[in-house]
Amino acid sequence: MRKEKIKAIELRKKGNSYAQIGKILNLPKSTLSYWLSEIKLSKDAQDLIDKRSYKKSVEGLIKRNKNQTALALARAVAIRDDAKKEFSNLVGDKLFLTGVNLYWAEGYKKGAYGSKWKSVDFANSDPEMILLMMKFFLKVCKVPLEKIRAQLIAHENVDIESAVKYWSNITGVAEERFIKTSVPVIRKSNNKRKNSNLTYGTLHIRINDVSFFFKMIGWIDGLKEYFKGP
Repeated sequence: MRKEKIKAIELRKKGNSYAQIGKILNLPKSTLSYWLSEIKLSKDAQDLIDKRSYKKSVEGLIKRNKNQTALALARAVAIRDDAKKEFSNLVGDKLFLTGVNLYWAEGYKKGAYGSKWKSVDFANSDPEMILLMMKFFLKVCKVPLEKIRAQLIAHENVDIESAVKYWSNITGVAEERFIKTSVPVIRKSNNKRKNSNLTYGTLHIRINDVSFFFKMIGWIDGLKEYFKGP
């Protein structure tokens, strides 16, 4: 038996991988596989190989995730920059300008500043404002109605079923596309319930599209830049 094969068997029984043995003996994996495929390993040696394989898999996964995160960040920055640049070409559209202004005031923006959740989310209790924002999303942003979802935030005094129908009629979002209604617990202050006058609660318009979210943020950047100055 070749001395390299004897050494390879010894190394394998100690829990070395084919890659490690090949590096030590300068042998191809195909040769080692032919020599060692029938070798019976002890439990300790197999455990050592399994642990090393698991560690390598985890390290590979972490590396892939880091690469994907870097690519996603680069895409987000590019989308945001492009949207900022195009703002000046769109500012003459009154609905566009109004929509961006309202989203800056009432929309979700934390996803651009560290939060993991990155989705367009506009919330308000004013039906006319909600209707205007729906026109902005549908007509200016060209978001298909089927991509838009809604969620009602309602307190105990609100008739949930009636409120969902009410907002569905205003937005055109089908009732089955409403996310489960959230009913927050309100703390009493001076024996009065806050927001008890919101007959139909507050509506969230949600569009789960990361690219569109960063476009909105870019438009807001453009808005800030465009009107900067004395």
